[in-house]
Amino acid sequence: MSEPRIDIQGLGKRYGDFQAVNDLSLQVSAGELFALLGPNGAGKTTTLRMLMGILQPTAGTARICGLDCFAERVAVKRRVGYLPDEPTFYDYLRGRELMNFVGEMHGLSRSEIAERIAPLIEKLDLSDATEEYAANYSKGMRKKLALICALLPDPQVLILDEPTNGLDPYATRALLEIVRAQAAQGKTVFYSTHLLDQAERLCTRVGILYQGRLAAIGSLAELRARCTANSTLEEIFFTVTGDPANGLPPPPTPEPPVPTTETPEPEGGKTVLVEEKVPEPEEPAPESEEAEESIIVSDESDEPAAPPQRRPHRTPPPSDNGLRIQVRSSDDEVAGDDT
Repeated sequence: MSEPRIDIQGLGKRYGDFQAVNDLSLQVSAGELFALLGPNGAGKTTTLRMLMGILQPTAGTARICGLDCFAERVAVKRRVGYLPDEPTFYDYLRGRELMNFVGEMHGLSRSEIAERIAPLIEKLDLSDATEEYAANYSKGMRKKLALICALLPDPQVLILDEPTNGLDPYATRALLEIVRAQAAQGKTVFYSTHLLDQAERLCTRVGILYQGRLAAIGSLAELRARCTANSTLEEIFFTVTGDPANGLPPPPTPEPPVPTTETPEPEGGKTVLVEEKVPEPEEPAPESEEAEESIIVSDESDEPAAPPQRRPHRTPPPSDNGLRIQVRSSDDEVAGDDT
């Protein structure tokens, strides 16, 4: 048996406490058209980015053509054509300049680049836009340009993230025809999509991700064995993801953990989990001795003590600022008159 082009074993990616991808294992062989399905947030794009070496896994391994997708990511990119969901380009390069740039990065001559892109430009109806700046491209035109750049080096593996998102029906039909032709030539196509009917018509096998885990994988016939013989891929999808409309309960919500603290034991180097207790409110502190001494009992008799009296506040005499004021009474005035 030949070695699989894509080999994923126990792959996982964690962001803090959130497990985006958990223990994912699958293999895709040459000539296969494999679709990765799942609801929003299931981990599809995270998986594709780990395959391209953009993200480093926190568990497990991913290999393409026998190469580690992260440790040997430069060599992997020489063998893979990647179409992201939101392609970005240098805005002030023209479409043809961008295609030439990508081709030359892969070691192709200008004549080889022109020969390879000509049928793709015509197939995707991009002839009128090749001399336009990428800043003026619509989302669909960017998707077409990115697909041409992904196919330009004639890769052994195609990884496509939502490839038909933003394309009109004509461009969608052209892209699917290109993808089928690539698989017929022995290339491996691994792509994610939300379009279940498209995956049902196009793919040889599908995998369904749910909450970061692989809920189901196989051909349509193998997946139908889990449901009814005539089930559509849409019905299978809702069944394996636990849709309440199909009578299956959603996965239980985990209870929040009890807050704990780790207390090291003095012997053995083990740790003991101790439940945290809410501290009880502290009692008010007793009055200080100075406050107690300020209350004086004037008499030891049984009579109640008189309340403390306040000392009268005396206003200091005004300053004379060196002036002397003589106060004379009315008698002094009479005496003065007599003299």
